[in-house]
Amino acid sequence: MIIDTHTHLLDTGDWPNEWWKWVADDWAAQQRGRTPDQVIGRIEAGLIDPDGSRLISQMDGAGVDASVVLPIDWGPDFTGTRPITQTVAHVLDLARRHPGRLIPFAGIDPRREDASRLVAEWIESGARGLKLYPACGWDPVGDDARVIYELCNVAKLPVLFHTGDPLPLMDRDASNPALLSAVAADYPDMPVWLGHAGAPRWWREALTLSERFENVRLELSVWVWDDSTEEAKDILAAHVAEAVASVGARRLLFGSDNVSGRKVRGDDFQKIVLSIYRELPERVLAHGAVLTQEDLALVLGGNARRDLGM
Repeated sequence: MIIDTHTHLLDTGDWPNEWWKWVADDWAAQQRGRTPDQVIGRIEAGLIDPDGSRLISQMDGAGVDASVVLPIDWGPDFTGTRPITQTVAHVLDLARRHPGRLIPFAGIDPRREDASRLVAEWIESGARGLKLYPACGWDPVGDDARVIYELCNVAKLPVLFHTGDPLPLMDRDASNPALLSAVAADYPDMPVWLGHAGAPRWWREALTLSERFENVRLELSVWVWDDSTEEAKDILAAHVAEAVASVGARRLLFGSDNVSGRKVRGDDFQKIVLSIYRELPERVLAHGAVLTQEDLALVLGGNARRDLGM
């Protein structure tokens, strides 16, 4: 079973005004004579996939059996997003419409006054884990966050933390996986998924955390893309070889960071990224390690199935 542990399925209003302004300014600067106001109203339409049909089609084309869908709570420092309750409710509804194909996570900023109540309700409603983004401006070891971890620890639900470089506008330093040491130590029954495994600057910190704590997983999205060079593929292989030798294949997770909107990744993105993972057994040999087909099956889905209780 192939499980992509890192995908995004967006609807209108999920991302804030500040993001669209940043993208519009960036795009306008790339073409002489173009102004932000000429493009800002057209950006969101290329990212959204309201009914999930594009994601399901992309999964079918790639041979992906199930995808973990990760909503982001941008938190109170950003404006214009619809309430996170609506965003998570939409993900839960799409998972019910596509049973067995979409694995719904919830997302929350722990600074929200009713954060713990919402998380408890989402777990009751079928959320299979949480996606948390400390770079939005909150402390991953603060008291508010710990209340949420306790809920997930009791339920043995995985929590995927964004680690590595965040989206623009966010706090990069808050994405260092080393900051999650106390979290992994204090909540041993909560699988800690290190989203992106620290890419591109904090692989060493991510691997060290997984060496110290058995509940830490290295989720490997963004180390390769659909247009990755041979050098980038070799870097991924070197990291996998090092991890297999250090903590074993049972700590690694396949993720693509697919966004299913029509103008983001492309219809074959997930398929191409998965094909790069399938080459890993051969590539890691050059780095003095062995990744068997049984190990690869764990990376591509078996480890996620275990953590998700499937």
